[in-house]
Amino acid sequence: MAPASQHVAPMWRYSLRWCLPHQPCPGDFELLVIEAPAGTRMPEEMHLAWKRRPEGYGVCLDFPQSRAVKRWSAEAKGRVRKQKMAKRIEKAAPLFADELIARELEQRPDYFKGE
Repeated sequence: MAPASQHVAPMWRYSLRWCLPHQPCPGDFELLVIEAPAGTRMPEEMHLAWKRRPEGYGVCLDFPQSRAVKRWSAEAKGRVRKQKMAKRIEKAAPLFADELIARELEQRPDYFKGE
């Protein structure tokens, strides 16, 4: 696995798979899978397989993520939770918003800290 500092070249995933969701798949869901560098044309092997494919199968192109998912910090989660809660309360009860927000923050302080 490459370190986070290195850039990983994006790959595209071509697959010959079952494309009729309203009918049960008669065999394997995916008959052929080929990963190719992003931006390249469909590989010749996939093109030949598509020409002789069984009924109901089609070529699909997926774009898998090549980067790791970024996680929010606890502080960021808490900040967004407070903002969303305040917005909901101000919309539903603008006259009592300050009191209701303070009550909510008092009842669940850990939740709004992001813990």
